[in-house]
Parts: sequence; C-alpha cells; structure tokens
Amino acid sequence: MKKPRALKKGDKIAIVSLSRGLLGMPYCRHELEIGIKRLEEMGLEPVLMPNALKDLNYLEEHPEERAADLKKAFMDDNIKAIMTAIGGVDTYKLIPYLMEDEEFKKAVINNPKIFTGFSDTTNNHLMLNKIGLTTFLWSLFFSRYCRIR
Repeated sequence: MKKPRALKKGDKIAIVSLSRGLLGMPYCRHELEIGIKRLEEMGLEPVLMPNALKDLNYLEEHPEERAADLKKAFMDDNIKAIMTAIGGVDTYKLIPYLMEDEEFKKAVINNPKIFTGFSDTTNNHLMLNKIGLTTFLWSLFFSRYCRIR
C-alpha cells in the first residue's frame, strides 16, 4: 500500500464533489466560504476542481464529470491532498469510469495523495484501497495529517 506524505504549509488541496452537488448550491455558499477560510488558516491552498461547484442535478446526471475531477486531481503533481465536499448516495457510479482507466490507476500509485472524505465516499476509499493507496477518514485525517509543517 502506498502512503502519501504529510502536508506542508502552502500545499494545494483539491476539493471534489464526488457525490451530491450541494457545495454549488446557493444555500451552501456560507459553508463553502467557512471551509475555504479554515483550510487557508491551516496554511493550505484549496483548489476547487472544475465540477465541484456544479449543482445537484448536473452532478447527479454526470458521474463521468465527477470521475474526471478525481482523475485530474491525481494527475496534477501540484495537488498534494484531495478532500471530498460531502457524501451522498451515488458515488458508486464513478467506479466504472475510474477502475477501467489504466491511466487513473497508474496516477494513484505513482502520485499518491492524501484522500479524505466520509459517508458515501466510503466507495471511493474502497476503490483507492483496492488500487493500493492508503486513505483517511475525516477524523484520522485531521488528527494525524493536519499538523501542517
């Protein structure tokens, strides 16, 4: 199993919406602002992936776009961690797009990153573990890996 390195101040962290599209809804704007502010206060640079702020309907109808965001984050050498915005109910729809993509699987192994999330994101944890990446649930992530150096 590949284990990603700890974060350092200035590291970029990708924010992905792999399940529900709540992060892009107007009534969640305040929570988005608070989350970004807290990551910045920790010395991290949040990077919203291209589809992270799409609405509920768009993301539900386009699992391939959600999968593309995760792949893009793993392919980007500047991204050091990936955080899911929220859980949901249909992250399993991403698995065929990713597990049948040899380029994605190679990127996960050759460019390991901290991956964290909760709830429906368990599907992604299992998928990434199967590829060979150690992943982190929220509580473990914050207790061990958010000691920014």
